[in-house]
Amino acid sequence: MALIRCPQCSRRISTLMKVCPHCDTALGELSPEDQERLARRHWKRMLYRALNLSYLGLTLLVTGAIWWWFSGTQGWVLPPPLPAVSLIILGAAVYLVARAWILWLRIKGKPLRT
Repeated sequence: MALIRCPQCSRRISTLMKVCPHCDTALGELSPEDQERLARRHWKRMLYRALNLSYLGLTLLVTGAIWWWFSGTQGWVLPPPLPAVSLIILGAAVYLVARAWILWLRIKGKPLRT
């Protein structure tokens, strides 16, 4: 067993690997089972990224709301501070985009288990 560099991402991998674990590039002939396993792994990675993006959006939204609450002496004051409103709007937009991405991934369908 020797270490080589992946032709796609240039990371070091074993010569025994059929697929690069970093970028999912096929390094040799793949059986249909390996192709399904690779598709499932790719789908899971995309779903985890979308979920993490939705958590980031919620964090921004809550941070903006807390900022707004503590910026005044009496709670929710009008007009709200610009940074707080910016965080709330950005957080809501990121959250909605992430949830749409999750919905698209689930509608597109989960690859079958092998």
